[in-house]
Amino acid sequence: MAAAQMNIRMDAALKASGNAVIAELGYTPSQIVRALWEFVTVQGTLPPALAHLLRAEHAAGSAHTGTPDRASEGAALVSSFYQQVGIEEPARGAIDYDELRELSAAEQLEKWGLA
Repeated sequence: MAAAQMNIRMDAALKASGNAVIAELGYTPSQIVRALWEFVTVQGTLPPALAHLLRAEHAAGSAHTGTPDRASEGAALVSSFYQQVGIEEPARGAIDYDELRELSAAEQLEKWGLA
């Protein structure tokens, strides 16, 4: 396998805080990026939670209000809490196809040791 290098730009404070959380979780930034690329390659889409956050950022940017969508922000906080505590989020009813695909991909990544 030929290796390739990626370079991105981000706020220095975001990089530092993100690296700290990633290290606490026992991973490296490279492992996280490789896992995301593997997920996108296998599933052909972004993880729904990430797509949701990106849509919220895009909507906030296009509205030019500078105020984040409060519902999206609250949902992200609750989801983050569940992940940090290590408990499964309660089901919201029937699982749609995208969510089922994400669960399947997460299970496969775990089998591969990437989760």
